[in-house]
Amino acid sequence: MKLQKIILSGLLSLAALATQAQNYDHHFLLAGASFAVPENGWFELVCDAFNAEPLNKAVGGDAIKHTASDMFLDRFYTTEELDRIDAFIIMHVHNQDVASTNGIKENYEEYTYDEIQQYNTAYDYVIKRYKADCYNLKFNPESRYYQTENGKPATIILCTHWHDSRITYNQSIRTLAERWQLPLIEWDENIGFTRKVVDADGRQPSIKYAADTEKIYDITFGWHPMRGKEQYIQQKMASICMEKLTELFTPVPASVELGEKSKVIVPGEQGYFVCRFTGVPPWRLTYTVDGEEHRLDSITTNPLIVEVTPTADETTVRPVAVSNRYTESGTVTGEAHIYTGRQSVSPTFDTYVHQANQTTAYTDADHLEVKGNTDTHTREAYLSFATTGIDPQAERMVVRAYYYDCIYPSWPRKETHPVEIWGNTESYTTMTWNTKPDQFTRIGETLVRADELNSYIEWDVTDWAKAQIEAGASLLTFKLCIGETDATGLLYFYSSEAEDSHKPQLLVTTDPTTGLTEAATNVITVRTRRADREIIVTGIDGNCRATCYTLCGQVVFAGQVANDEPIALHNTAAGVYLLDLQNETQHYTCKIIL
Repeated sequence: MKLQKIILSGLLSLAALATQAQNYDHHFLLAGASFAVPENGWFELVCDAFNAEPLNKAVGGDAIKHTASDMFLDRFYTTEELDRIDAFIIMHVHNQDVASTNGIKENYEEYTYDEIQQYNTAYDYVIKRYKADCYNLKFNPESRYYQTENGKPATIILCTHWHDSRITYNQSIRTLAERWQLPLIEWDENIGFTRKVVDADGRQPSIKYAADTEKIYDITFGWHPMRGKEQYIQQKMASICMEKLTELFTPVPASVELGEKSKVIVPGEQGYFVCRFTGVPPWRLTYTVDGEEHRLDSITTNPLIVEVTPTADETTVRPVAVSNRYTESGTVTGEAHIYTGRQSVSPTFDTYVHQANQTTAYTDADHLEVKGNTDTHTREAYLSFATTGIDPQAERMVVRAYYYDCIYPSWPRKETHPVEIWGNTESYTTMTWNTKPDQFTRIGETLVRADELNSYIEWDVTDWAKAQIEAGASLLTFKLCIGETDATGLLYFYSSEAEDSHKPQLLVTTDPTTGLTEAATNVITVRTRRADREIIVTGIDGNCRATCYTLCGQVVFAGQVANDEPIALHNTAAGVYLLDLQNETQHYTCKIIL
């Protein structure tokens, strides 16, 4: 037991040092239930805007009586935490009358434990107890408020429900705020919709922002807001809270950091860059695209993805100015360089493996799956690319895959997933969880944000790929897997078998060294007649050498073919095959299904 106490003391000391190392301007304490737990994100966004330490003590399923009970038992906060808290925000919003005076005591010390189990007495106890605890710091020699006249100022902030469905609570919390002269975050009046005006389909407007529903007064409302810092509703709640807190505290100055989403694109595509803001929205941003100035006003989304039309083989985007109502001229950093790719290489092999189905191969799947490090359901994706004709002096090489869906085990949310990319130079024809290779080198990581759905995600592999090509590697194989994270989503990317046109690619910024062009430029197309076991190729410049082989490497056809000339595979079994087409000016490899 003594050793455990020593370890615990050491951990607390390290935590205190870590807190001090952050150099927070403020420290905000939050009590609440499922609407307030960190998975929501609004409170953490607020703390970011004020450079405040987020002391989030919310617990799903709790009520105000649980906070009161913890305070009664001296376990809700430590003396050290109390000493540094600048604001105590209470978001217990059950639809009860919290302002009733029934059973209210003059002094918090008069309450018994059982008497604070009601909503109104629990609120009364929490408010009175926190005020008393702050005042009594004047008697604590360890406190910075020791021997001050009135102890620590007790700043308590109350909250309405996140919309106006809970009439009883919303009315009574206003009464309570007025009684105690406490600030009130009025989400219900500022959220942007009201129960009094239903949507065109007759439903309550709160439903479209919610993960589930509840019935109040026999009307169905949105219950829990969708979770995740990148959800619109969480950012809206955060901005409303920020507005109230600016009456009490100074937010951090506005700033913007500009970075790349698109590193390499194919000709004709739009490029994208990312802006990450600090401070309180809305922001105004001025930036240049190859010297031409652009401006965006009333920005409330953070981070913000911005589309740009490329003007050259390398398009440069730079921030010029950022401001909000509190900062006239904020700090701007970063820039984006968006390159136009001149060579697009399709995978010779792609698949994923599934921890729960350890002997199943997914080489013929029309998608790739990537999921976090769980005990039973982790997924990893694998892609191989031939290096033929790739210029090892290319400015950039990126692997990209189209992110089209994300499924969560519970609670619809938006999370950021760190997807790592690893590489080796080995060749594979099939793979399962039990047979997946482990000899890979970590290359890097891309943070996949929820608002990037239906777009390409890119991993920069330039330095590693150059080194392998210069060393004579004929094939590059990459593994995509989730890094360390609490994010729970299952990410879906199109594979080369997908009917969708957004295939995975290795994009290179320079022209092929041998004059080869890839089928990703939509020159070559391959069609299959499954009933006749035939392949039809179009877009060939003259004739080409065609080789078709199984995923195990067995050749089932080899010979010269011309445009629209059927490749007959009449005696070939149904399944997935690789087709390689090559002549002096073209090279294309793809999977086919017969």
